[in-house]
Amino acid sequence: MKGYRILIVEDDLMIGELLQQILQQEEYYVRWEKDGREVMEHIHNIDLVIMDVMLPGEDGYQLTKRIKALGLNIPIIFLSARQDMDSKLHGLTMGEDYMIKPFDPRELLLRMQKMLEHQYGTYTQIKQLYIDGEHKRVYHEHLHDEVALTAIERKIFFYLYDHKDRILTKEHFLDYLWQLEDRNHNIINVHIQKIRTKINDINGEIIQNIYGEGYRLNTYMKK
Repeated sequence: MKGYRILIVEDDLMIGELLQQILQQEEYYVRWEKDGREVMEHIHNIDLVIMDVMLPGEDGYQLTKRIKALGLNIPIIFLSARQDMDSKLHGLTMGEDYMIKPFDPRELLLRMQKMLEHQYGTYTQIKQLYIDGEHKRVYHEHLHDEVALTAIERKIFFYLYDHKDRILTKEHFLDYLWQLEDRNHNIINVHIQKIRTKINDINGEIIQNIYGEGYRLNTYMKK
């Protein structure tokens, strides 16, 4: 999932600008702070931190202590020019990873990806949506904008998701959801329309209506 929110805390303008540009190209949401003064104000909306160790004012370790003290389980990757083993071990004890400057951005991206997948799981992207099939959650563009589905809407959406790119008839839905003698097909249409509104799919590009047959969750489209 590329919609994660990444905080860069780096006072070196060249490194900060490079990281910001690379991460934005990779479709991450990026916030760049040149010191620690506003970090705590925004930390609750962050999924991963790239933290320089040597900063004006509070250093990266002090900021990390304050972040961890909030009970936030946010992965932190330290960047430092210090190559001695004591510095590495201290960084790995304080945070989740430690990289030495100068570094290859490709290595950083790979480490970030592995860390994010380990921390948050993997997601399926369909157009503007990020879908967590394991935990049955749907997000608009990033992890801090979950789509508020009701229990029945969630069941319908993930029934479609579990059978994505296959046509499901209204009989399929009724058998799965209710198994009642009173089989009102119209109630499926009502719930599908509500889901489409919530996921900004008014034109039915994601949840397609296959005329005379049923509905299909379409994954074959450009983002």
